[in-house]
This record gives sequence, structure tokens and C-alpha cells, in this order.
Amino acid sequence: MKKKKKEKNYIDFGQWLYELRKKKGLSEEDLVEKINKVNVQTINVKKWERDLEFPDLDVIYKLSEIYMIPSAEIIDKKQQTLQAGVEGVHMYIIRVLSLLMGISIYGTLWLCRIIIYGTLILATIWFYSLSPQFRN
Repeated sequence: MKKKKKEKNYIDFGQWLYELRKKKGLSEEDLVEKINKVNVQTINVKKWERDLEFPDLDVIYKLSEIYMIPSAEIIDKKQQTLQAGVEGVHMYIIRVLSLLMGISIYGTLWLCRIIIYGTLILATIWFYSLSPQFRN
């Protein structure tokens, strides 16, 4: 299995937001004021910049106005960070499973695929059997 490397210039969403805010010379309080939303507080900005939570879509649009960047760029950055996190969790689980079962990572990956696809096939068959149009 090829180990995926993060891009050389990759930074997480939170770090990226922090750097954007600092480049604009804004404090967390200033940013909250500019966003001007009832449900956004300084604690939200702190959570966003530490990747503990992501801003809502309406806030992303407001951030794009404040930082003068396309909202699509903010959404893409958010998705990249989410994907990097999911891939990391998946590989951690795969490693633990292979250690517990005493088989290689490749074997564990194939076993997980078989279990997932088998479950999907069985669930599909079960749902079709419950459907009134297939009963005689």
C-alpha cells in the first residue's frame, strides 16, 4: 500500500483560517464583529482555527467577503481537511484491526471490503424481500 503524502504546502483548514485572519490584521473579536451573525462568537472562531468545528455555509459566504476570496476556495479547503482526517482515521483503524487479527494490512483491507460489500448486498436483498411489489 502506497502511503499518501500530504502536499508540500498543505495546511489544515483551521491553520489556514488563522493565517487569513492574521494577514487582515483582525483579532478574533474583530472577525466576530465583521461576520455580524447572532450565533457566531469568539469561541466559534477559536474552534474553527483549531479544526474543532467548521463554520456554517452562511458564515463561509461572509468569510469570503471579509477575506476577499471565493467561497468555493474556502469550501474546497474545508473538504481537503475533512478528507485528510477521514483517511487518517481509516488507516488507524485498519492498522489496529490488522494487529488484532494478526494479518497484513492488505489482508485487513480486503477483509473490510468483503464485509462492507457483503453487508450491502445482504441489506439490499433483505429490503427487496420486504417490498410488497416482490411478494406473491
